[in-house]
Amino acid sequence: MVFQGIQIHPSDASGMMVEQVGEYNEAVIPKAPLVAELPRPPDQAALVQAVWEKPRHGFVKANCDGAWLVQTNTGGFGWVIRDFVGWMMQAGGQGDLRYGSALAAEVDAIRAVLIACEQGGFARVMVESDSLIAIQMVKGERLVDAEVDGLIFDIQAMTREFQEMIFIHAPRSCNQAAHEVASFVSRNGGIHHWDLIR
Repeated sequence: MVFQGIQIHPSDASGMMVEQVGEYNEAVIPKAPLVAELPRPPDQAALVQAVWEKPRHGFVKANCDGAWLVQTNTGGFGWVIRDFVGWMMQAGGQGDLRYGSALAAEVDAIRAVLIACEQGGFARVMVESDSLIAIQMVKGERLVDAEVDGLIFDIQAMTREFQEMIFIHAPRSCNQAAHEVASFVSRNGGIHHWDLIR
């Protein structure tokens, strides 16, 4: 094949075309953000930025967050467990999961952090999530959506395995570490676990 006086082998020409199509697609097709990364309206309580607070003495605080991409119905969850002095003990998450909604990802994140707490041998746990609806459903303050009914049942059954369990809703600014883990595993896929106490 001759192009503008230069002889090009057909396999090189097809490789260049594929490369150009890839560059075009990257330039034209915007990368869709995860639902968890979209801007949210400010919290109703105040415009003052809240910060993460240590749990009570003898407790661990387990922050969790779900991530969901509406265009593909895929996502994942991330969680971080810290002790009562604020020291990070464990973190983990999983990507490549299919969910029908952001709520399903958030509830699955709560279930996953309870499993991690149970496996870690933590008896007194404060679970913190930035999903008010998920926390209300777990606490029995809101009617459970049929899509997450099985997950809520599991969570409520698991809570009986702990000496003390407290569920807390927190603004996203208090859940930043779990949010970062959820975003990472959702983009990279797979199962991840970081154990900092062993």
